[in-house]
Amino acid sequence: MQIYIAKTYELTAEEEERLCELLDRDRIQRVAEIRSRKERARSIFAGLLLRYAFLQAGYEAAVWRQAKIGRESYGKPYIIGISDFHYGLSHSGDWVACAADTAPVGIDLQEMRPWKLTLAKRFYHEEEYKRLLALDGAGRDRQTEEFYSMWTAKESAVKLNGRGIGAGISRYVTAADYSCICDMDRAQTYDTRRYDIQEGYMLCVCSGTNLFPEFPERVDWENMNWENSKMEGNRC
Repeated sequence: MQIYIAKTYELTAEEEERLCELLDRDRIQRVAEIRSRKERARSIFAGLLLRYAFLQAGYEAAVWRQAKIGRESYGKPYIIGISDFHYGLSHSGDWVACAADTAPVGIDLQEMRPWKLTLAKRFYHEEEYKRLLALDGAGRDRQTEEFYSMWTAKESAVKLNGRGIGAGISRYVTAADYSCICDMDRAQTYDTRRYDIQEGYMLCVCSGTNLFPEFPERVDWENMNWENSKMEGNRC
């Protein structure tokens, strides 16, 4: 498994046009439908990170140019005809993230913003809600970290299995140390791992293989060789 992260920045119209030429056709169409420039930039950088991960996995740029994105029954994306490359994408705030593996993988990135305990009571499992309540005296920052640790773990799990949050995230119960998450309905457990990429953000990856890298690789757009993207990133 490889995990890639990158910072986003505002793009000019000329940069958008140039970079969109490197994206898969599905992403190009999605970008064209986004009105917000900031949201378009995030979507473009997510697509570029997928391209980077694909090329780093050993595929040639010519194969990428022919890549077509398919959707599973619940909408989970995959590259048609490439059975040993699985990926997940997420973006929030100023960051985008991509996880790539030879087996299904899920990833979720969240900028930690103000939240309400009623949200956890409504959507989290009773056991998790009690864990949050137990931290009431530890300070709001500690509760926030715990809330988003749960949220990103759940999101990464539903992204791995392709069900989406519509299946109900309360059915997914996180371990106290966030080393795994259990789908209570199916009695199935997935491995999870959190990563600290920057203060104010939470990143979690979910896998059935437990082959997590020690650190994500940070991709530097400024030094990118767009011809083949065969470059080394920086470990966080």
